[in-house]
Amino acid sequence: MSHKYLTMDDRNKIEVLNKEGYSARKIANILGFHHSTISRELKRCKAEYSAVDSQKYYQELSMKKGRKSKITDGLK
Repeated sequence: MSHKYLTMDDRNKIEVLNKEGYSARKIANILGFHHSTISRELKRCKAEYSAVDSQKYYQELSMKKGRKSKITDGLK
């Protein structure tokens, strides 16, 4: 199974469609994602959905993923 990540373009489309009143399922059908992916993306923002804020959040999380180094700064 291949994973398809949301791009900034996808997030912009989600923002526009959400503001136009489309449901998460309808947005998912238009963009070709599962409805739960869109629902999670819309819930990510506390207030009104923002594509820019969502992309920043994604980039922050992607920087943190991976295994933590066992070597401390003192040993480097």
